[in-house]
Amino acid sequence: MPVPGLRAPRAAIAVALAALVLTFPACSDGRKKVYPVHGRILVDGKPAPEAIVVFRPVDDTGLDRVNPAGQADADGRFELSSYVKGDGAPPGEYLVSIEWRERSGFMKTNFDGPDRLKGKYYDPQKTGFRVTVENQPLELPPYELKKP
Repeated sequence: MPVPGLRAPRAAIAVALAALVLTFPACSDGRKKVYPVHGRILVDGKPAPEAIVVFRPVDDTGLDRVNPAGQADADGRFELSSYVKGDGAPPGEYLVSIEWRERSGFMKTNFDGPDRLKGKYYDPQKTGFRVTVENQPLELPPYELKKP
């Protein structure tokens, strides 16, 4: 016997289940857990402002691969970002590449000018810089580079 006021209990249950299922993706955005990573880039003993460092995962086969990157400030200090500014890097092993491009374009707002390091530290397979990020914040020793 139908209950007064409840016209379609199955429809109400179906709507509630659909709403519940649609909220599951909001619980997890698919991002990997990251940990703060900070460091400094020096060239010939001096800060390399605006130099860019990129961490490339050694195991780069996954579709969810993340390449954390950072740009040095006026003091040569950088913090890695994976998803949002300064959030860090997921745990794992990385090969590191560094570029220090001159500004270019109208009003010098682009970073696609020549690399002041002439590509010497660009190929992560050749730089010799290897970093392991663990489940904790990481302060790296300075990258002390030489201008070619």
